[in-house]
Amino acid sequence: MMFSLLVLTYSIAGAAEIPGYEKLLDEQRIIKELVENPESNYDWRVRPRGSLQPPPDEEDPTGPVLVTVNMYLRSISKVDDVNMEYSLHFTFREEWVDERLFFVSDRLSHIVLSPGQKIWMPDTFFQNEKEGKKHDIDTPNVLIRVFNGTGRILYSTRLTLTLSCPMRLSNYPLDVQECKIDFASYAYTTDDIEYTWKDESPIQIKQGLSLSLPSFLLSSVTTGNCTSVTNTGVYSCMSTILELKREFSYYLLQLYIPSFMLVAVSWVSFWLDKDSVPARVTLGVTTLLTMTTQASGVNANLPPVSYTKAIDIWIGVCLAFIFGALLEFALVNWAARKDLCQNRGRRSSNFFHRLTGADYELPGYSSVPPDSPIIFANPQHTSSAPRQPKVSWWHDTWHRKYRENSRRIDLISRALFPVFFIIFNLVYWWLYLRPYMSVKSRVQD
Repeated sequence: MMFSLLVLTYSIAGAAEIPGYEKLLDEQRIIKELVENPESNYDWRVRPRGSLQPPPDEEDPTGPVLVTVNMYLRSISKVDDVNMEYSLHFTFREEWVDERLFFVSDRLSHIVLSPGQKIWMPDTFFQNEKEGKKHDIDTPNVLIRVFNGTGRILYSTRLTLTLSCPMRLSNYPLDVQECKIDFASYAYTTDDIEYTWKDESPIQIKQGLSLSLPSFLLSSVTTGNCTSVTNTGVYSCMSTILELKREFSYYLLQLYIPSFMLVAVSWVSFWLDKDSVPARVTLGVTTLLTMTTQASGVNANLPPVSYTKAIDIWIGVCLAFIFGALLEFALVNWAARKDLCQNRGRRSSNFFHRLTGADYELPGYSSVPPDSPIIFANPQHTSSAPRQPKVSWWHDTWHRKYRENSRRIDLISRALFPVFFIIFNLVYWWLYLRPYMSVKSRVQD
């Protein structure tokens, strides 16, 4: 037993000579004196003055605690358009001065307090938070430092929050959204706590943050002030504004190009014969139903807003063109029946003239009275007769090849439908793509 005590005493004495061990002993002594000493008058439930300077009046200390804040953004995920929310993983840091934790040490630059040691901290809450948690695997991810000779305290914790983000989807999917992180004191007014951003790098961004955003691009991060006035007082509030630019390539490949192809396929019916009724009807109805299904899939991932979105205009116009192609065939079918009736009327009239003995005029011959003298044409005079003007290509096509109205409607549709759709595309992309492309990324990743 005596031998064991000698060995323990020798070990402690030897450890005291190890470099760095004296710092640990000094840190333990300071923590006990500041926080764990029963004779200390430190009360973690009472806010500090926030300054090392003595107050002008000991009974009524004036001046709020100045809390300096900065953030380290780690990842952004789950940007939900339907619920208008997003999830953010970040490190939240606060710094303030507590004169009651002031200490002076020759060996230490700061001491580290454990999360179980109670000290006064600002009652910060996030105003637009829906859900949130602090990480405690495998130990609570909390850091509390008290710096030597200043009384300044650094509080750092790792959080994952689901925050509300009201979105304006009028330009969807060519939209840019602004999502905020608003935090303020819950109980202390500006007379007790004032928040301010850190002068240097108030918002830090982890390298590779863009990889956590598959459908958005973090174009800019700015800070602001959101101090609010309520019935219970004025509360200091700080705001972080995240500008999220939606990635357009996914929608271009999955929505715009397929819908453009469906509209183009519906124009194939203009090149089919008017008598191919099953083929033209099947083509028109199939493209219309496919476009309707695609529109339903798009709206299923969006909230039922009361205003018109850019994607609604695109889908609506595509549906209108496909439906117009289907109506065009109905018009062609009606015109074909009308042409058939007219042709039957002409044949019946010719047959009636033959039966009644009326003058029937063969093609290329003119009716001449029998007693009129016969005049033989002189070849010399014939050669000098004026030539007929050359018929243009359009006149020949329009009056000979497309004499029927039904065929003329198909010919006009082949030109008008693509022209009007190209005009719509020019206007559409100029209105929505131009402001979208003007937003440039200002975040260094």
